Amino acid sequence: MTTTAAQITRTTDAGEVTYSLTIDGAVASFLVIDAETRMVWNVETVAAHLGEGFARTLWEAANAEAECYHALDHHRTAEGDAFAQAVGGETIDETTGYVAECCICNSPDDDTDY
Repeated sequence: MTTTAAQITRTTDAGEVTYSLTIDGAVASFLVIDAETRMVWNVETVAAHLGEGFARTLWEAANAEAECYHALDHHRTAEGDAFAQAVGGETIDETTGYVAECCICNSPDDDTDY
């Protein structure tokens, strides 16, 4: 019988916090959040471990430290949106989640089509 050793680590670097779940020394999943706003920047799980709840485990670990937020809907990939829907939690407010380079965040208030 094989025993699997799983471990969650937390690292900070250049304004971001990364929570990683490793199994027998190999990264199986990671969650990256903005250190200041606590907004999710990225979450990924290795294909061999999809559906095992590792991303959720990291989300819960990050939230145990301080509340985390999902990106605005239009900033999420389809996979990121599915993750947000699956784990629940709050979406960051529009002012904090604003991105100047985003055509949706920075669109004029008129009805002009671009």
